[in-house]
This record gives sequence, structure tokens and C-alpha cells, in this order.
Amino acid sequence: MFDNEIAINELQLGLFASIAADIPEDQLFSPGAGHGHPPAWILGHLAVTGEMGCQLLGGSLVHDDWISEFGPGSSDFVQPRSDLSKDVLVSAVTSAYESLRTMARNADANVTERPHGIELFANTPVKTVSHAVALLLTNHFGFHLAQLSSCRREQGHAALF
Repeated sequence: MFDNEIAINELQLGLFASIAADIPEDQLFSPGAGHGHPPAWILGHLAVTGEMGCQLLGGSLVHDDWISEFGPGSSDFVQPRSDLSKDVLVSAVTSAYESLRTMARNADANVTERPHGIELFANTPVKTVSHAVALLLTNHFGFHLAQLSSCRREQGHAALF
């Protein structure tokens, strides 16, 4: 299940590693031009939403204490603190999506065809757990990856392709 979405997410995670590697630690909390999100928020948000995807499939949140700071609807103002280093945030994203891909690959149709219950997607075509997981593995991840990439490019790095 989710073969296409998993392949796309694996591609995106490869790009993520290259993009994140070029984000300097001292710029982690600086808002990006245009979108205004600092890299720390983008990374924390991707980690938390990946874990929320796992939760939809029966898993749990690893960083439940990050929900108010990085969850849907959170402010993108992140106060610098020692437990939010680039290594910690990048590792959290990588781990969340490794888990989400594994859980998606082994998901039970009785779970994936249920309504997702996510208020943000009420009255949209995204109705089921399957829809929400597919969105998290592809569109949502790619959208925020583009924001992180723009932060990288702001630092003067050339395009990756």
C-alpha cells in the first residue's frame, strides 16, 4: 500500500538531506525571505506532522511536547534553545518519515479507509486516513521542502539540479 507515495517521499528525503546539510546552524531561527518561516520551524513542523501521520496509522507521537510550537496552526516564531539544534531537528524529520513510510507500507485497509478526523481538512476532498497519509508523504512534505530549499538558496548555494 502507498507504493507511489513512499517512492516520492524517499526521493524527497534524499533532497531533504542535501538541503538541510547546507542550512547553517546560526541561521536556524532566522525567518526565510518570502514565506517567513525559519528553518527550525520548517524542520520541527515536518517532524511533528510526520509523527501525526504515524498516529493516524496507529503509532504515537514521539515529540508530543513540540505540537504547540510546530503543529498545524502554530506560529512560526521559534525561540532558540539548546534542545532544538539542527542535528536534533533533522534527525526527528528523518525518523518520523522512516516510521511513516514503514507504517504506510504495512497499513491495514480497515484503518486507511476510515475518516481521518483532521479538522483542517473538513469539507475538502481529503476524507480518509489514506488521503491524509498520501498528502503527508508527498504534497505537504514537498511544499515545506521547497520553503527549506529557499532558505538554503538565500545562503548563496547553487541549485541542486
